[in-house]
Amino acid sequence: PLADIPVIDYEGYEFQMMIRNAENWIEDQIAEEMTGEVVNDAVFKRNTETEERYNITISHTPSSHHNFETDAKPLILAGDSTYDLVVPHARAAFNYANEGLVLDWNTLKYVDLTKTYWDQDAVESFQMPGGLFCLTGDISHESVGASNAMLFNKDYFDDNGIEYPYELVKEGGWTVDVFTEMAETYSRDVDGDGAFTDKDIYGYASFYWIGAIQAFYSSGARVIEKGSDTYEFSVYSERSEKMFEKFFALLNAPYAIMDTTSDNSFDCTSTTMFREGRSLFTDVNITLVINLREMDQSFGVLPWPKLEEADDYVANVDAGTNLFIVPITNSDPDRTSLVLETLAILGRAYTIPAYYDVALKTRDSRDEESAEMLDIIVANRVFDLGYYNEPMGSSYASHFAELAKNKTTDFTSWYDGKLKGAETARDKVLKQYYDRMEG
Repeated sequence: PLADIPVIDYEGYEFQMMIRNAENWIEDQIAEEMTGEVVNDAVFKRNTETEERYNITISHTPSSHHNFETDAKPLILAGDSTYDLVVPHARAAFNYANEGLVLDWNTLKYVDLTKTYWDQDAVESFQMPGGLFCLTGDISHESVGASNAMLFNKDYFDDNGIEYPYELVKEGGWTVDVFTEMAETYSRDVDGDGAFTDKDIYGYASFYWIGAIQAFYSSGARVIEKGSDTYEFSVYSERSEKMFEKFFALLNAPYAIMDTTSDNSFDCTSTTMFREGRSLFTDVNITLVINLREMDQSFGVLPWPKLEEADDYVANVDAGTNLFIVPITNSDPDRTSLVLETLAILGRAYTIPAYYDVALKTRDSRDEESAEMLDIIVANRVFDLGYYNEPMGSSYASHFAELAKNKTTDFTSWYDGKLKGAETARDKVLKQYYDRMEG
């Protein structure tokens, strides 16, 4: 693909990024030197080849915080062109976009939005009135890492003489009913006291920012369904109601547990329980698979179960991932578009294989069947506009955790009670875009 874009000498130009201030988010884009670690070295190779191709240097400035911040906003409002690219928390990226502070990717001359190294579900879903203002793809291996997956403890399957669910997944039979039956059947009241405690083995352990949200997407729903020129809430349907009935019946069972208090999934109770061998199943962002490589027991990776056998598997990509925005103050959008396209092309060539094939498949997932499962997960990723553009869909997107905490069974009333406020919030955001188009 590089043969289709020109080579231009930018005479040592310093291409500057602002990146959210946490090690994993910075390492998604920056590698200072070769270290022998496969993903780091792939990022280094990608960046070095890009620098040499255009005679530039790629540098970065950490933002003030790793989470939801908009540190570049004052500079952009002041007309400052310091940053060629900003790589913030995904929801922060949409705040920049909602205020009209970033360029439309359709105007970036050398970016080809039809190519698969740009996530095509994001290209379609993230369209706003007047353009596409935020995007991700193979320029970021976190677009894979932030995807949701299900893990299962293989040792417990072996102990019970049951087959791993891999063939069930491939045949289409990995449904929430089958998953729930397994979680119930193979949980263990180890001490025999008739109650599930930290001495027992739970069938399912989850974190409130993953389980309930992924259940929603596995029903086939989205917060906002993007039409040609419409933005409709598609939260409620018979399918989403049915999924939540099943999911909360599971959560209310004694053999299932959900952490509703931890700040993140990296060190939450459900992850700790799974690492210590105290749950049969848990759901995580894929990036956590790497952190579990030292787990004593063997585990496998699965897509999250679907509602019906005829459905496709779905993997929500967590809105905490990196998104990429180009400030309206950018001094040379054509140059930036060349760099973006090259980083994405070389990301497909180097960093995605390193992260996906080597770090996950071969070393950490521990078996080739899990690698097939990852293929299914990555092929069915969802980027929901209503989940990412928080001001637009916040009435629902920020409250799936509320559902999980309360184990709400009346999904219909929950949906109806928020609809008017959701429509008002959505229309307020859309008006900002329409007003700019008219102006």
